[in-house]
Amino acid sequence: MHSVELLREKLAKRERIYSTMLCEWNNTRLPGIYKSCGLDFILIDLEHGCFYPENIGDMAQMCRIVDIPLIARIQDCEYHCISKCIDMGADGILLPRTESMEQIETAIRSIRMHPYGKKGVGGRACMRPGETIAEFNQNRLIFLQIESPLGVELLDEMLTKYGDQVAGVIIGPFDLTAAMGYNTFKEQRGEEYYEAIRKVFRVSKEHGKSAGIFMENNSMIEKWHKEGANIYWVSTEFGMLSVEAGNVRKLIMSLE
Repeated sequence: MHSVELLREKLAKRERIYSTMLCEWNNTRLPGIYKSCGLDFILIDLEHGCFYPENIGDMAQMCRIVDIPLIARIQDCEYHCISKCIDMGADGILLPRTESMEQIETAIRSIRMHPYGKKGVGGRACMRPGETIAEFNQNRLIFLQIESPLGVELLDEMLTKYGDQVAGVIIGPFDLTAAMGYNTFKEQRGEEYYEAIRKVFRVSKEHGKSAGIFMENNSMIEKWHKEGANIYWVSTEFGMLSVEAGNVRKLIMSLE
């Protein structure tokens, strides 16, 4: 059983799932490091990071070599944005700004081959060695990223209709902050913000779906774990590096 099948099992059982995001550092040594640290999958950022569909192939190939799933946060919900990432070897997508049935329908058509979608057969890494079309359709994962009050409100309807096609739900807290009218990201959020997040976790659980949120630091991990998250999307490659560098400096400065 390869890592995508294991990830699918963990998602279905709502077990704890650990991930981080690659935003800027296109270094193929990272998948092996993250695999050895016990991460369940890697997110690669094409929406805000420096990656684009044509340059993720080497990273995707290394992820397959070390056997860790690679999920691409796409730029937008368009066929070429989704299909090309899969052609280059991504194991699935994170669909940003999800707030309509049409987005999910487009994602399904773009990532699945017949009979579920219209994904073209092609690309040097589109299919894993020996993989059948049925296995391909089963093993390419769709994660919804909820980032607005409208997305929160429609989540139950979206999962009712398309739950069999959705691997998990992940909240984008910064876009949700802006969409709810807060002027800065350091501003104290009101209870309606936290209730929106709790609603996503609650609705996802009702539909048997794993759910999580971007977590900047350990305190956020503990907070959202208590609220019901089981997908822990923690920081970025440089975020983790800077935290560890800071921890080492604190230790050095504390020495007698």
